[in-house]
Amino acid sequence: MNKRERIMEAIRHREADRVPKGEICIEAGIANRLLKKEYSNAYQDYERDKAVRELLKIDFINIGDWPQDYLGRDEKGRELYRSIYGYEFVTAGASKHIVRPPVERIEDAAQYRVPDISRVSGELVRKFRDTTDLFVFAQIGGPVSMVNEMFDMTDYMIYSMTNTAELGLIGERVMEFEIAKAKLFLDNGADAILIADDIAFNSGTLLPPRIMDEIVFPLHRAAVEEIKRCCDVPVFFHSDGDLRSVMDTIVKNGFDGLHSLQPSAGMDIGEIKRNYGETLCLVGNIDLDHVMTFAPPQEVADVVRRTIDIAAPGGGYILATCNTLIDAIPDENALAMYETAQEYGSYQ
Repeated sequence: MNKRERIMEAIRHREADRVPKGEICIEAGIANRLLKKEYSNAYQDYERDKAVRELLKIDFINIGDWPQDYLGRDEKGRELYRSIYGYEFVTAGASKHIVRPPVERIEDAAQYRVPDISRVSGELVRKFRDTTDLFVFAQIGGPVSMVNEMFDMTDYMIYSMTNTAELGLIGERVMEFEIAKAKLFLDNGADAILIADDIAFNSGTLLPPRIMDEIVFPLHRAAVEEIKRCCDVPVFFHSDGDLRSVMDTIVKNGFDGLHSLQPSAGMDIGEIKRNYGETLCLVGNIDLDHVMTFAPPQEVADVVRRTIDIAAPGGGYILATCNTLIDAIPDENALAMYETAQEYGSYQ
């Protein structure tokens, strides 16, 4: 059974030859360390990303495209960029700060234009599809994460309450672009679409329930329906945080799978498997707050075995961390996770 087939069996809630595994991202630093070779530090690098997945015997890859323009440096010497979504930001490596939102006043939301889909390429999707047997997820954004990125966080939270309709209008236009992006990725051979939209804190949803119902969930549902109308492929949802209060809505919105399942946010894998394991393909749940980042390798191995015992029976589970394989993870813990999964995860 090849990797693509193995993931599809999990999505169909069937046991394959072994529990499939993977990450929606493996950061460049840890990838280079594991490979003992200095590939680029770019967010996506074909040779590096292919090699590290071969090393860890991973079954899928997740690919996106986020064009931006370099504008030079500001008066403090920080690199200045304009996102395809229209906002300008400065960056100092891993962090960025919005210096100009996409509209000067939220009341001018009607002036916001749909981003230019011609700037997006499906080349990397096509390359992985044509040259590997990895299952290819293609990532698009959602109406919370992508719009939240456009504004100062405080402004975004205030606008959600004072200018809900305007924020929703920008979200609609963003999702028009994201759906077009999904179709482009599918045309280039993507096996599934991942809508990444961080809608929750560790204590519950980012926005109040009535706001989620007004300007978020309808856009999720419409995106899933349009993608599936275009091409009958699985559509997965990613969000960190505590999603327990909205799990029924995630199912209702038509998603085939759910990624993150953050244990430190109360997402108990046993409970989620019992209640939603026949409907959603579950991906993730290996803890990053302590286990992968601070625990000894033996504890990592124990957690992996326990998670497989709980989540894998009957299929419908893909082993992964609860976010990404981040640079802060010790090399020995990453190897313990994936070597244990390979040795212990057989369905035979």
